[in-house]
Amino acid sequence: MVMSMWNKVTEILHNKNFRNGSLFTFFMFLNRGLNFLLLIVLSWYISPDSYGKLNLFYTDISIISVLICLCTDGIIGVNFFRVKKRIISQYVIVVLVCTLTISILLSLISFFFHDYFSNLAGIEYRLQLLCIYICASNVIYRILTNLYRLEEKVLSYGTITILFTILNIGISLLLVIELKYDWLGRVYANVLTISVFFIVGVCLLIRKGYLRITIPSKAQYKESLIYGVPLIPHCMNGFLRQGVDRYIINGFFTTTQVGLFSFSTNFSFLIYSIGSAFNQSNSVYIFKCLSVDPEGSKKKIRKQTFMMIVFFAVITILLNIICLIIFPIVFPKYNDAIVFLFPLSMGAFFQCIYLQFCNYLFYYRKTKELMYMTFSVSIIHIALSLWLTQYSAVLTAYVSMISSAIEAFLVFLYSRRLYKVI
Repeated sequence: MVMSMWNKVTEILHNKNFRNGSLFTFFMFLNRGLNFLLLIVLSWYISPDSYGKLNLFYTDISIISVLICLCTDGIIGVNFFRVKKRIISQYVIVVLVCTLTISILLSLISFFFHDYFSNLAGIEYRLQLLCIYICASNVIYRILTNLYRLEEKVLSYGTITILFTILNIGISLLLVIELKYDWLGRVYANVLTISVFFIVGVCLLIRKGYLRITIPSKAQYKESLIYGVPLIPHCMNGFLRQGVDRYIINGFFTTTQVGLFSFSTNFSFLIYSIGSAFNQSNSVYIFKCLSVDPEGSKKKIRKQTFMMIVFFAVITILLNIICLIIFPIVFPKYNDAIVFLFPLSMGAFFQCIYLQFCNYLFYYRKTKELMYMTFSVSIIHIALSLWLTQYSAVLTAYVSMISSAIEAFLVFLYSRRLYKVI
């Protein structure tokens, strides 16, 4: 019995996908941990009003980053194991042309309507242009890190992401603390960091052979847009639901309830972060198997899927147990947040399941169908939140759990039509 369990543990530890997923998780938590520490340090030097302005700027960043290349960069991963490097370089050009086109269009819209957007978004014209510049330049960095992930060069991926984070933090501390630029110091740090890594990214992509002078076909542009555009509402799905929940709770109750809900959300997000990190390598594994030998790989993928689901379930159970113990001791002021933890962590667990089966829809280019599913669930989620939150803020957390479960179930059912792994 003991030997059998030991063999299972050894098998998991020697599993390449588990090892890569663990490394991706480590690098992700290291980068997010450093950024979290930065926010704590900056809170000593930036007023609440300045923090509000900075958050408005990053809200605009989160929206424009989804629009800037029309999500066409996803086509690179789908075709990576199907075509030669020369063809992949043509898809890279497609992404960059789309990015340049949308950047010019957004700049023109900002030029003519910057007063309107200043009132709506809370940032002046100059910062609107900086927002567009940061998002556009970041596409090169996204392409480079995505290619490292697809090539399964985890250490290269980790090295460049950590260097990016450290440089960003260093410049932020210099501009905010030493040079007294207030919240704008953080913005300028992002501009300088992304400019450096834009140059580094271009050089590395050229050296790796993914950025070369080539002319993509009209069919490649059409394919990329058909794949990417339906993903825009999909990519905004999580942001939309989480943001609306907080506004609804605040509307019916107090900011204290919003704080308790958000506090538990931060802990449950750890589960999703682990799932997302492991999916960085798992999606590559699935794409590779489906490209090389779909039928012959079915048994391996099935085993891999069961292992991942059990792993996420164990993480979810452990998180709930640990939080039940530490909340009253370490966070006594947030002890009332415990009631939100179970439904929110279960929602994060279902999101991890969703990520597992979503890969098949990406691979078989069913992004339009994915859009219909995720957008429909978001509408149901918002309707239920508006109806049930008035009775208890805890019900909002259960709405999040139910909507995540429905979303995961729908994607699972559709994935079986494409590739019946389970």
